[in-house]
Amino acid sequence: MQALKFFALSSLSVIAFDAVASVASLGLGFPYSYATLGSAALYIVFAYFAARMFGFWPALLLGAVMGITDVTLGWAVSWAIGPGRVSGVTLTPSVWVYTAVFAIVLGAIFGLIGGGIGALTRWRRAA
Repeated sequence: MQALKFFALSSLSVIAFDAVASVASLGLGFPYSYATLGSAALYIVFAYFAARMFGFWPALLLGAVMGITDVTLGWAVSWAIGPGRVSGVTLTPSVWVYTAVFAIVLGAIFGLIGGGIGALTRWRRAA
């Protein structure tokens, strides 16, 4: 149950970050794509702590879950606020599926990075 709460908190943080980044992008006038760095940092940090608490594989899974959350609910929030709208591209089902797969794989890679660091430091601490 603790892992489920952690996964939910991680997913909610991605959605909240997308909302804050969208508002900041509009208010401060910077490209919304710059928020990708913040999203990557969130994925890695949460995966790090997931590995410390639950092990490496749950951390890797968390990265993928955060990716699917980002590409669905997070994108919907940023689309509603404004900067998440894709200009010049028709959002067909195939384009969305490609984007979703890319986000899941990228999330898993960030989970691998954060989870790997977390698992290594967890292992070294236990020794």
